[in-house]
Amino acid sequence: MSIPTRIIVLLAAAVGALAVTVTSLVRMLTPGTDALPSSLVGNLGHGVELALSLTGALAALLVSVSALATRDLVNRAVPRWLLHTVGLVAAGILAVTMPGGVIAAAGYTFAMMVIVGALVLIVLTVLRRPLLGLLLAAVVVGALAYAAIGLGAGPLVPQILGSYDMILPQAGLALAHVAAAAGLLIWMIADPSSRRSRFAREVLRHRRAITIVAAACALPYAFARASWLTPWPLFGGGAEMFAADPSVRALGLALGAAMLTGGVLTLGLILPWGERFPRAFAGLGGRSVPPGLAIVPASLVSVLFTAAGIQFALEGVGNVENSVYVLLMFPFWLWGPLLGLATWAYAMRRAMPTAAKRSSSPAAQVTS
Repeated sequence: MSIPTRIIVLLAAAVGALAVTVTSLVRMLTPGTDALPSSLVGNLGHGVELALSLTGALAALLVSVSALATRDLVNRAVPRWLLHTVGLVAAGILAVTMPGGVIAAAGYTFAMMVIVGALVLIVLTVLRRPLLGLLLAAVVVGALAYAAIGLGAGPLVPQILGSYDMILPQAGLALAHVAAAAGLLIWMIADPSSRRSRFAREVLRHRRAITIVAAACALPYAFARASWLTPWPLFGGGAEMFAADPSVRALGLALGAAMLTGGVLTLGLILPWGERFPRAFAGLGGRSVPPGLAIVPASLVSVLFTAAGIQFALEGVGNVENSVYVLLMFPFWLWGPLLGLATWAYAMRRAMPTAAKRSSSPAAQVTS
């Protein structure tokens, strides 16, 4: 990943950490007016939660500014391992003090982004491969028409956009937490010194298995939502509910498609199109994928999924049986950490010379 990209990432981390710092101080100084939902550590007390949030934000701000203050983004006056350790701890604190309840908003947002992204990719395909592009366009337009007409999904987009007014402060603060934590992680995995440890060699050696398992985490939810097209709907579906409000089925299918898309994008960390754009895309086909285009969003999602997964695991849903069921349907507790490791392995591989990529020796791959 290039130095300018890492500078942008560190600036985002610094801005996010500064926003969390200011917000934490305001919440401390104005008790009784805070309506934001609690985080993973909320059970320890509101004061403890804010103190931890402020500590993590200040540590993240210190590390990001320290890295930005030097030309090679590593402060030579401070050992790298110390900066990495402080950055990792700060990222962890920011993740566990992130306001809860944002994963649903993230899911709706990503579902709409998938639709827009699909349309953009279809346009690029039509310009280069008209027959293939038109076939894909017919499939997507047909699916959207069925959702809008057959399932009554027309009003869903305005309803979802209107709901953001209520969750904007919560989502904005969560984004600041994620930006600061992910920014530090991206900076660390892009640092050449992070590729020299034995653990890094093991991650790189097993990158395919790690990435495949991470991508497979999308299957339970996607399968459950796909069952809503059958007479035997799983995970909350039911004929009476669909009859009362057909748009519920459309929303569930959209979220399932978004989850499945996330799994496919995860596989891109090990597949050829994750390093070079498919030749079917006009203007992009055959060109190298900028590493940051994959590393940055994957790191953001990794932080969000890890925090959400831990929260689901700690809070539970009703009895033990229901809690296990939900954890299997939403395996963010596994997907998040594995996605972080897969992203790290992808960054290490993209940093290698071509000759090292062809080598079968993991040690040669890491140290090259």
